[in-house]
Amino acid sequence: MTQKTENTQSGYWFSKIPSKNWSEKFFLYWSLVWITVFSLIVATEAYKVFYDVEFFILGLFVSLPCVVIPYFFPCAADKDKPLWDRYWVKANVWIALFGFVGNYFWTHYFFVLLGATYKFPVDFRLNEVPVFLYFVTHAYFISYHSATTPILRRYWTAFGGKKSTLKTIGSVVIVFAMAYFTAFMEAWTMEKVPYYSIQDRERMYTIGSAFYMIYFIISFPMYARIDETGPQKNEKWSLSRTAIDSLASAMIVFCLCDFWRLIIGSIINPTNSIPFLGTHGIKA
Repeated sequence: MTQKTENTQSGYWFSKIPSKNWSEKFFLYWSLVWITVFSLIVATEAYKVFYDVEFFILGLFVSLPCVVIPYFFPCAADKDKPLWDRYWVKANVWIALFGFVGNYFWTHYFFVLLGATYKFPVDFRLNEVPVFLYFVTHAYFISYHSATTPILRRYWTAFGGKKSTLKTIGSVVIVFAMAYFTAFMEAWTMEKVPYYSIQDRERMYTIGSAFYMIYFIISFPMYARIDETGPQKNEKWSLSRTAIDSLASAMIVFCLCDFWRLIIGSIINPTNSIPFLGTHGIKA
């Protein structure tokens, strides 16, 4: 039995594509670093003396290494490749576009439908969202997707590449479970930071997490496909395909969020569906 057959039958966690394998592990290692720093800042309440410059530096600290470190210290598989062929570049492009759409547009659903607003002492904002949060979101999303992709891969490859109804159902269950867990934990861990104003924390943690998980039930399986799906197995994606895939994923999420607005409405005033009017009545 060949090694390829064994890997296919037994399942594996990390990609067999060297560039992607290295990048996934690097993103996870860096996640341990920035999450530790973040936790210390929250635990010591150092953030209370932060303003525009300090928050912006924090945003750069957690996100820029995802680009700078692999650029200056590329793995062996990337050294002879042009930048646009390197997996870490495509991963950052995918997450950057998805995260930008999320911050710029979807955050207003949180304002209006979930009663959650930002009260950071900063003036540097873009569409009412503090600019440093765009960078922080990049670090969060890189970490989330780098952690969930190996889990999905391990499940998918455990079936030896075979398709079945059971496999599909299992995939749906795993994606939904990871998406809800991710959404809930982010909401819960931010409880200690007073700059997140939440009108009804219980509803935010339970029902609001169900809204937030919409992001991830789409993004987790879509992101995992980079460089591993196409007419030929393990076909390398172009940057344009990566960008289009990210924006397509974002559009699907956008539609689902708006369906929530039309069907369920606000969790703060659940008897009435509050129209999505951008900054309607919201001042962070």
